[in-house]
Amino acid sequence: MPILSSSKPNTLRLRSGLNSGLDVLECLAGNRRPLSMTEIAATIGMAKSSVNKLLLTLQERGLVRRQADQRYVIGIRAWEIGCRAGPVEFGRLAQPHMAQLSRDISEGVALGMLEFDHTVCIHLVDSPNAVRVHASIGDRTPAHCASAGLAMLATMPDEAVIQLLPEKLDQVTSHTMTTRAELLAELKRIRSRGYAISRRAWRREVGGVSIALRDSSQQAIAVLNVALLISHLTQKWLELAIPLMQTAARAIEREFSRQAEHAMFAPMLRPRKTYNHREPRESRASALS
Repeated sequence: MPILSSSKPNTLRLRSGLNSGLDVLECLAGNRRPLSMTEIAATIGMAKSSVNKLLLTLQERGLVRRQADQRYVIGIRAWEIGCRAGPVEFGRLAQPHMAQLSRDISEGVALGMLEFDHTVCIHLVDSPNAVRVHASIGDRTPAHCASAGLAMLATMPDEAVIQLLPEKLDQVTSHTMTTRAELLAELKRIRSRGYAISRRAWRREVGGVSIALRDSSQQAIAVLNVALLISHLTQKWLELAIPLMQTAARAIEREFSRQAEHAMFAPMLRPRKTYNHREPRESRASALS
């Protein structure tokens, strides 16, 4: 099984104890199995002696845990810290509306956020169908490949999209947009109709529909997404699902607005000043399509 890292090595990033410790945490978080010190060192490109010191410190703080087989996993303290993050509260507020939507359309429903040039799944209501799109919280999807990312990019001015994404886009399937010009044209269509649709652009057998969620100042803060098998994405289904998704989106936005004054929301509701600090990310199969 390959070792995954939640971010590609950044050669321009200053190497420091803090950055290195975070690299270790991201390496462990990006994998669904425990890793040995040797595997971690090889993945993040550090000497084993240095990684060993970092692991000892992180273990003392409860951020990683060493198993009996000498492999490492994320510790309970990291989970406690993560539970205090804004996205967790977003998911709690959206949960009843997402669950109702899932029952109404008989598909899974996801909540995501845009991070640089990827969307990240932060909350999920599984599909009731036996055959369904595999999904996990924390999954990442390139923003230009799926409806969730397209819906969020459409809330940004073209100038910001141009700063964020290169002229040539990564091609994942034969249906993926490969140029920024194609992307900008599609974003214009999304702004006009108010929702994004993707077909086979991220996974050949998967499609998706997404609606951006805004706060009381009309800043986009999250995205409501339904990813489903392409065979389910029919015109009849769209005519049923889109009005229900729009109703759910407005209900979730009202929940967000009622909580917007809370301190935990403030940094996440604040719009970014610039978009030229893109940090490329390595992707894995995602809940958001």
